Amino acid sequence: MKLELLWLLVGIVIGAIATSSCWLSWHYAKKKWNRKLRKRSQHVFKVRSIHSLKSWAKNIQQNLQQDLQPKYRDQNGNGFIEHDSERLLWENIIESAPIGYIQVDQDNHLNIFNQRAATMLGIMNPQQGLLRKPFLLQVIRSYELDHLIEQTRSQSMGFQVDWVFHPAIPDPVDPVPQQGRPIRAYSIYLEHGQVGIFLEDRQEAIAIAQQRDRWTSDVAHELKTPLTSIRLVAETLEPRVEPSARIWVERLLSEIERLTNLVKDLLDLGQMDVGIEPHLQISEVNLADLVRSVWTTLEPLANRKKVSLQYIGDETITLRIDESRIYRLLLNLLDNSIKHSPALQCITIKASIVDSKVHIETIDAGDGFPEDALSHIFERFYRVESSRTRSGLDHGGSGLGLAIAYQIVLLHKGTITARNHPETGGAWITIALPYQNPTTSENLQTSQPLRK
Repeated sequence: MKLELLWLLVGIVIGAIATSSCWLSWHYAKKKWNRKLRKRSQHVFKVRSIHSLKSWAKNIQQNLQQDLQPKYRDQNGNGFIEHDSERLLWENIIESAPIGYIQVDQDNHLNIFNQRAATMLGIMNPQQGLLRKPFLLQVIRSYELDHLIEQTRSQSMGFQVDWVFHPAIPDPVDPVPQQGRPIRAYSIYLEHGQVGIFLEDRQEAIAIAQQRDRWTSDVAHELKTPLTSIRLVAETLEPRVEPSARIWVERLLSEIERLTNLVKDLLDLGQMDVGIEPHLQISEVNLADLVRSVWTTLEPLANRKKVSLQYIGDETITLRIDESRIYRLLLNLLDNSIKHSPALQCITIKASIVDSKVHIETIDAGDGFPEDALSHIFERFYRVESSRTRSGLDHGGSGLGLAIAYQIVLLHKGTITARNHPETGGAWITIALPYQNPTTSENLQTSQPLRK
């Protein structure tokens, strides 16, 4: 009996060892196969992620230049494809693409378009549309599209433009209201004067953005009442607490004030979305004094990083502006500059008068903006991904600061642009505001450092 039990245990041990060996062999083979698959997949799928219409179009242009190189040239030096198979493949890709595409020759004849482009631009009878190679203007009437083609052809490089396309009325005698369609277009230069245009329908994206903005406005409206109640409670408690604890109540009131201003800004943005412009309290304001006032507010934050400010411009420039709103504008811009500036750096504000406008420039030495983010900088809730900045740091923020700055400038009938400064590499924001007293432009400019 004992001998049988011993052989049973030996059999169990041998079976366990065999099972483990099989499992280890299978596991090793699986890992080896996975490594081989990953290696092959990395070799085959060397394709960058497509983040925008612009990058997608550039990839297509590079592929066209490589794959559709002319095999022969005629007597005039014009290239042509050896076989029609490559051209047929290209046309099939364009027809199956999720975006619209049109192509014109050097004389602006419409040579190619797909069904999506015909739907977006209202091209009638797309099946027979190219039998006679019509001029683009005969089929599509759009100043923005014409200008994009000419710009691309004259500079031999691609450009991007956003506009609202309004189809032509088919029957002027019996007009039917035509709804505009927001479109984003990116052009590519195809040599010999030919231009290709990729078209993206932005209608759904804009509808989603409008829905988001309405939701934000509704939430801000609901937050207004409870914030007022919390402020009243905090103000009531402030004189009743111990002096040592009063600093916490003051900090609470400061945060409530910040949230109240944010809610007010959101409500103002919501009103402007529906065409209601907030009332401006216009007064004469000295620009240099206003900059110093803003910097005084931000000085504790700047001192932590040992960041200084330099004002370059005429000390006597005065503007007719809403002081509180321009104060908020400068506060947002300088706050961003401080957050993104390295330690021991200087932020510069330049003021100059050009063509009856005051130009206010803020320049820092921070990370700057990624090139593909420049067209979105002033959009609400847009934040640059931390992985796309050179430092890789996430500086936080709600994504509303520059959007609010943009709306404040519009309220003052001005313009604002964002670029990267060629010398510092940091953010370069330029604001142009109307100036009612251009004779002072003859004054000499001076440089004045602030709060070093």
